[in-house]
Amino acid sequence: MSVYENVDYDGLLAKMDRKSFVIDVRESHELAATGSLPNSINVPLGELENDLNLPTDVFEEKYKVPKPDKENDEIVFSCARGNRSRRAAEIAFKLDYKKLYNYMGGWTEWSVKYPST
Repeated sequence: MSVYENVDYDGLLAKMDRKSFVIDVRESHELAATGSLPNSINVPLGELENDLNLPTDVFEEKYKVPKPDKENDEIVFSCARGNRSRRAAEIAFKLDYKKLYNYMGGWTEWSVKYPST
């Protein structure tokens, strides 16, 4: 069994249509400089393990979205070019999250292919 599945741009769009969680693991200053994926939440890679371990109510208060369910919710991780997001998927897998995806192209690809960002 694979820890996560890679998705490309079209795969990411399909996941977004299905209301998958999209977690951008870049640093907040990177998002401020470039923008972010629509409806994504920003959990920097260095905070990911801690924050995925937060109690549900604390996570929801911090991020203003429901905490992903370990068994049922799909989570797509994104970063600048797919390296930190791969590591994020590995961290989530160690925390028993099951439906994990790495957006390989990251912001670099998104900013070229998605016209309104």
